[in-house]
Amino acid sequence: AFLAKTSPPSSYHTGTVKIPPRRIASPLMASSEIVDAPQNELLRSLASEDAQTQTKLTPEQALQYAAAIESLPLAPDLLEVDGGWRLLATISPEAISGDNVDFFDSNSWSNYISGTGPSPFQSLVTGSSRVSGLTQWLSPLSFDNVVEFALPLLGKGKLVLKADQEATEKNKRIFRFRRGFFILNFVWGSSITLPYPVPFALLGDRAVGWLDTTHYEPTTGFRAAVGNKGTKFIFQRRRTSDGGDAAADKMVELASAATSSEARHETDDEERTNNAGLTKRAVLIFPQQFGGKPGDYDELAADLRARGHPVYLARLGALQWLSITKSAFSGAYWAGELEPSQALKFYMDAADAAAVRMQAEDPEREFSILSHSIGGWIARAWLGEVAPEKLRARCARFVSLGTPHAAPPESSIVASVDQTRGLLKYVNDRWPGAFYSDIEYTCVASRAVTGKLAFDGIDSLLGFVSYFALAGEGTTEGDGITPVSGALLENAEAVVLDDAFHADVLPNPVGGRNTRLLGCRWYGDYIDEWAHAL
Repeated sequence: AFLAKTSPPSSYHTGTVKIPPRRIASPLMASSEIVDAPQNELLRSLASEDAQTQTKLTPEQALQYAAAIESLPLAPDLLEVDGGWRLLATISPEAISGDNVDFFDSNSWSNYISGTGPSPFQSLVTGSSRVSGLTQWLSPLSFDNVVEFALPLLGKGKLVLKADQEATEKNKRIFRFRRGFFILNFVWGSSITLPYPVPFALLGDRAVGWLDTTHYEPTTGFRAAVGNKGTKFIFQRRRTSDGGDAAADKMVELASAATSSEARHETDDEERTNNAGLTKRAVLIFPQQFGGKPGDYDELAADLRARGHPVYLARLGALQWLSITKSAFSGAYWAGELEPSQALKFYMDAADAAAVRMQAEDPEREFSILSHSIGGWIARAWLGEVAPEKLRARCARFVSLGTPHAAPPESSIVASVDQTRGLLKYVNDRWPGAFYSDIEYTCVASRAVTGKLAFDGIDSLLGFVSYFALAGEGTTEGDGITPVSGALLENAEAVVLDDAFHADVLPNPVGGRNTRLLGCRWYGDYIDEWAHAL
């Protein structure tokens, strides 16, 4: 407002900062003239690789940035702005008078509540020293903001605030924030998502905003815009080294897809439809501990069906898994003498239900068992004492993925500490190795992680702890949870992969769904290496 209402001399001083004369840039101004403008020295410094987004400005800096915006060409009507934009700086409405928006400033909150100022939460996010960059991704339907940050121990992460574009008016884009989530680095080269704790759905019109592009210079990619609360923004278009538009972050796309809808089990009718016309051997999936919840194994089931296998999952939920805690109050638990058919009855019932659905389609059809993690030895128990003999006789193949089949050697110091409280011993004593001669057994393991008792990486440390508990030896190879030595049954075919991790979800004992490990390469991603065994 100050710049618009004054006619400064050829040059003047404000404090110690020299403000060059204001220029109303024409869209037809030569690009070289724009690039050489003194104000663009400031923009180029903002655009350097190691520069952080500038949000808390002195009055002198606010005047400088405002002058830099005015030096850019005016944006033509209907400017194409789809793509990625790096946020370089923000100028709050009162920054020139020294009143920056601040989360801990009562005046900032007063302005926000009265509707005359931006949210102080914005300054908390963009003004943090932990923030290394902000990018806005625009499309005809979306208006997304990605904040990159770094935290002690956790390393780099992202905050994604997703909005829907509701309308456009020339260069003004009107949007409504819908949801947000954090992306944090996790084990095995993966990332997990956590919800952003702002209930946008309850904010009503406060979740609506707009951004109006006022200036744009195509050669440098600098763009200026003003928001509905009066804040001015300076962006630069994200480009590749060859000058093309930068592609959206793949991890953000994965996380957006994973958080966009509620996971659920497919219904019986949907399962029947998805299996229709598939002629290869049916597959019963026995899930990992706390697995079988909505969303688990969806991609694996789709891959198996694409290969011609009808698929039936032993569907489980949080309440069913919590029922296992009843065993902790039994004498058999403390004596280490639990039996699968009793302690894991809920699991056996889910497997029976999957088998019933399979038999309803073809009572005489052969099937294969595909088991994951502890689902492998649970499936061995199901075959041995739960499945009717006529049904068991139609099981032609057994495949386990990362199953800890073997107990620790008796000579190891952990041999007396049975994590399964007798369950695994019960199975191995009654149905050892590839027990049934009419079933072809295949055990799939991986050597992706070598356990190490050191703090040079969470993967190797986690591997050491898990391998030591399962095999009595921590410095061995495995999939990050199950060591190779414990995953192979005697007289079974062995498939040992190089790079597969144990699972693509983080089990949640009490949650309705498990947390996806985005980007993790697990056994299901190497299906071509073992699908022949089905």
